[in-house]
Formats: sequence, C-alpha cells, structure tokens
Amino acid sequence: MSISTVLTESEIKALKSENPSERRSIVEDFMNKELDEETVRILCQMLSDEDKGVRDAVSLTLIFNGNPLIPKFIVPLVSSSEIGIRNLAGEVLLRIGENSIDEMEASIELGNDDCKKFIIDLLGLIGKEKPVSKILDVLRTNTNDNVILSCLEALGNIKYQPAIPELIKIYEENELYRPTIIEAFGKMESQEALHFIMDKYYVEDDLTKFSIIESFGSIGNEGTFYFLLSELTKITGPIIWPIISSLCMMKERLGLDIPFDENIKNSILYTLMEAEIKYKIAATSLISVFDDKDIMDALLHIYGEDIEIDKNIRPAFFEFAKIIYHKLAVLIREKPGNLKNLLWLLKDMVDFNGKSLDHLSEIDKRNLSDSFTLCFDNPDEEIRKSSYELLFIINLEFALIFLDTMVEDDNIWNRMKVLEMIESRPGEKIDEVIKKLANDPDEMVRERANWALSQRRITN
Repeated sequence: MSISTVLTESEIKALKSENPSERRSIVEDFMNKELDEETVRILCQMLSDEDKGVRDAVSLTLIFNGNPLIPKFIVPLVSSSEIGIRNLAGEVLLRIGENSIDEMEASIELGNDDCKKFIIDLLGLIGKEKPVSKILDVLRTNTNDNVILSCLEALGNIKYQPAIPELIKIYEENELYRPTIIEAFGKMESQEALHFIMDKYYVEDDLTKFSIIESFGSIGNEGTFYFLLSELTKITGPIIWPIISSLCMMKERLGLDIPFDENIKNSILYTLMEAEIKYKIAATSLISVFDDKDIMDALLHIYGEDIEIDKNIRPAFFEFAKIIYHKLAVLIREKPGNLKNLLWLLKDMVDFNGKSLDHLSEIDKRNLSDSFTLCFDNPDEEIRKSSYELLFIINLEFALIFLDTMVEDDNIWNRMKVLEMIESRPGEKIDEVIKKLANDPDEMVRERANWALSQRRITN
C-alpha cells in the first residue's frame, strides 16, 4: 500500500471540484491507499454528494479500503433523515461486515427506536454472534414492537440457538411476535425448535401455520417430510404453497423422493397457476412427470414469468416437442399475455432441432400457420416479426400468400427482416415484392432491396 497520511493541495482541490468526474476520480484513487483519520471523515461525508456516480465511488472505496476508522464515521449516518444516505451507510457497514460490529453495537443505545431497528437489522444480516448480548438486552428492555421484531429476526439470522428458551417464552406471551419467532427457529436449524413448532402446528391460526410450514423446509426431518405429504390430502387453499416450497427444500436437503400422485399433481397445478413466483419455482422443481397434459398446459401459461422457472421447464419443452407444437397451435390463437415468450420458445425449439417439425401432422402444421397469421396485427413488433419468421420456416407456401401484408409492417426492422428472408428465394412473386421494397419510404430498406434486385439481375 502507498501511504497518504495528509491530503495534498491537488487532492483537496479535486475533492471540492465542481466537476463530478474529478471528484469521482480522486475518490477512486483512495481505494487502495492508507488513509488518515481526516481523509476518512471527509470521504464518509461525501456519501451525501449530489452526484450519484460520486456517491457510488465513495461507497465502493469505503467498502474496499479496509481502514478500521471507517465504521466510526459511517455509523452516525444511519440516523440521517435522508433515506438515500441512510441506505448507503447501511450498505457500507454490511459489506464491511464483522469489522463494523463494535461501532454499531456501541451506538445502539444512542439513537431512537428507528436507528436501533436499523442497526439491529444490519447486525443480524452480518450474522456473527459477537453482538448477541446487546441484542438480547434490547429485546428484554425495549417496548417498541418494530424493534422487538428486529431483535427476534436478528437472532434467527445469527442462528443463536441458546436464545430458543427465551424466544419460546415470548412466543407464549405475545401472539404478535409468533410468525417472526417461527421464522427465527427455522433459521436456527435446531431439533428443539422443530419439536416446538410441530406441536404448535395444530393449534395456531393460518398466518402462523404458514410460517411454521416454511420453517419445516429448513429444519424438518424425514418424519416432517412425510407429514407434509399427508397434509396435501387434507387441505386446500394458499397454505398448499408453503408446503410445496418446504417439500422442495427437504427433497434437496434430505435426498428424498416425492411420489407424483394425484394429490401432488393437483397441488403443483394450483401452485403454478395461483401462487407467488417463489412458490412457482419450487413447484417446477418438484415436477417429475412432464408429459402430463395438465402439467404441460400450466407450464406453457407461466413460461416467461421468471428466469429460474424457465430454466426448470425449458428442457421438458424440447424433449416433448411434438406435444408442445400441438398445444401452441391452440394457445397462440388465444393471444395469452406471454405470447411473445411462447413465440420465442417455439423459434428456439425449431432452431435447436428443425427435424422435430417432420413429426407434425399436416393438420398441426396448418393450425400453427393459421395461428401465426393471427399475430400479424399485434401492436408488439417483436410478436409480428417472430410470427413472420415462424411462418416462413413451417409453411413457406402459406407465408408467400401473406407476403404483401408482411412488407406493409410499419416497423422498418420488421420489413428488413422480411426482405432478408426472401431475397435469396426464387419466384416472380418475390421479385415483385422486392421491387416494391425498392421504393420503401426508408432509405436503408430501399438500399437493401435494390442490392437484392442487382443480385437477381433485375433492373428496377
């Protein structure tokens, strides 16, 4: 490390420059330098710089510099009335991690309840046991519900199992804290906690039961796994979703198999169609029989909602291409909300294995072709372009019938795409369409069309 114990005049000038680029540049220079206390203080103050690029540079420098004095000047900023400064300060302290604990711990009693909550949240996210005694002190003495909830959550994030008896006592005394305590028990991965929440499953309301089931995913054993499977035969409604999620977690964690029976299938279908994304992801991970009609229908309807879901289900679409082509011929006609994603999927499947189209019946080919033509008036230019491309690939003769419609597309890139698809194909009909494009309002289209005509030895 090079040493810069005192700011030079040029550095001071750069830090005060009206040009944000100069301020950002000098701040970045400090990232790998050994800084004196005054420089650290100045840098920390610059977290409130008016320029976002400067603020980002300051936070990165403070995170990676490693000077032990940085937390001293950052912790007071968590009481800032400006939420942006407060959040940046929290990010720096969190990224510094264990080395920021002492300053945060010492400041817990100095701020108001909002500051206490913010600092305790950070200590929990850092996940070290060092501040546990201070967090327990606040838990025992503070009366603010939000602060108490932060303490409970922090103890869970730290996985501090010795707190279980105290948390059980609080659980029995105040129902407001019960879901948070259950979540904390799940994170603690304790068999003592598992036995406790299993006993509570039968007597709690649905909100707390929701948290209990989600905690089973982290701490449940083989007995819990089969218990949840049996519950799927008895219950209905959204409480199915956390069961699916916990079964997925235990399946991976314990190496257990899930039978794909009617109860599992129906629960997965309900989750796929109605639940939040995180539960849908779990449901797609549990599917073991993909060529089921109802499962395929559900998967096609949610395709494109989430990258992880798509990653889980795309291989099945490619494996059972014939089934998918048949279903898409019907689904595209319905113009679903994920139409663009479905057309992209179909294009990927054809590009991956064009021979898979050979297995299509003439009826399926015609149905697909008809469905593409229904997309020609869609307001989304990507949908129109994909439908043009697919129609040319699957049914060239049919595509040529609609060529005049395609070249009237109001998007120049779509007209260019059509020109690209036809310029090397023979035929008088195509000659006439290229001549028409040679008089297109857009210069780029005209140039490409005239070039295509010259290649075909046609004078426009």
